[in-house]
Amino acid sequence: MQHFKMFITLNLCISEDEWLLLEEKLEKKFYKKGDVIRFKDDIWTSIMYINSGIIRSYIINDEGKDYTRQFYFNTDESRTANLFVVDLSSLSTQLPSNRNFEVLTDSEVVIFSKKDLYTLYNNYKTWEYVGRRMAELAYIDMDLFYYNFLTKTPTQRYQYLQATMKNILDKIPQYHVASYLGITPISLSRIRNK
Repeated sequence: MQHFKMFITLNLCISEDEWLLLEEKLEKKFYKKGDVIRFKDDIWTSIMYINSGIIRSYIINDEGKDYTRQFYFNTDESRTANLFVVDLSSLSTQLPSNRNFEVLTDSEVVIFSKKDLYTLYNNYKTWEYVGRRMAELAYIDMDLFYYNFLTKTPTQRYQYLQATMKNILDKIPQYHVASYLGITPISLSRIRNK
């Protein structure tokens, strides 16, 4: 729980009592490489904070093609969108998710339920602020990704990925990196060889 506690205390001024209130509602879980932890059509009822490892979310189109949507990891390079493994749309609406979540390297997560989170929101103004701020930061991260995706060349997108994920990029299969960038593995190989 130490990683998660550090994250919370760096982003929020909370008392030890408030931390203990949250900690009793948390569950630590380990996943092995290759595990699919959520499937398309699952309804999310909890949020996962990634302590260690790499997880990805992906969409499979009608032709069976796999598109990586997001990588989740916890390093110095992580942004808010990388730290929380969740389909926020499904969690918020309680409708089925449109993506799968796969563990790329052995991973440890801290899980807290939507029910417990909303109890904290309703009873403590501080937690409501944290939830809102985390959602805002995640939105900003995704907005920047889509801006880069639509306005930058594949080479520029890869260079950005190298700058923002350099410590984990070699641990991710290149075909997942290519699908995340919206290019073929052959195109990614050409870019990497330049």
